[in-house]
Amino acid sequence: MKPIRAITYGVLLTIGAAYSGTATFAGGTVILRDNDADQCNLPVPEPGQEKTYSFVNGEALPCGKDWNDKARTFQLGEVPSATTVLIATNRNCWNTSMPEDAPWFLLKTIKKLTSTNIIEIAYLASFSENQIIEPGLQMVEFKRSDVNRDKISCIRIKTSAAPPIPSTAP
Repeated sequence: MKPIRAITYGVLLTIGAAYSGTATFAGGTVILRDNDADQCNLPVPEPGQEKTYSFVNGEALPCGKDWNDKARTFQLGEVPSATTVLIATNRNCWNTSMPEDAPWFLLKTIKKLTSTNIIEIAYLASFSENQIIEPGLQMVEFKRSDVNRDKISCIRIKTSAAPPIPSTAP
C-alpha cells in the first residue's frame, strides 16, 4: 500500500509543478497569405505586451518581403485567449471613425488557445460587432469600407496580462 501512496504523491507533485506558473510562454502566430499563397508569420507578443507590424513604415518584418497592400487572408495559430488583433488599411493601425482610416477590423480570441481556418480578410466585412467568426474568434468592432481586398497595411497584436502566480503561503 505504501508504494501506491508514494506514486500518488509523486504524480500529484508533478501535476502541481506543471501548473505552478513556471511554464514558459508558448506564444502563437498570426499568419498572413497573399494572392500567390506566399506566407508571413507574425509572432504574438508575450503576455501583457503589444506589437504593431506596419508594412509601410519601413519596419523589418519577419517575412522578408513587402507586404503592404498584399495580405488577402489571415489565420491564427495557437493564439492565447483575450488577445486582440487589429487588421487595418492605415499605416499606423488606428481604429478611428475617420473615413480615411477605414477599413479596419478588431478581433479578439475567446478561448485558451485559438487556431482558425484560413479566413479571407474581405469576408470580415460580413460580420457584426460581437459576432463569432469561428470558434474562439470574435469580431469586437470594425469600420467598413467598399475596398477591403488586398489593402492591409498594418496588424497590431495585443495580449492580455498573464494571470498572477498563486501564493503558496497559507
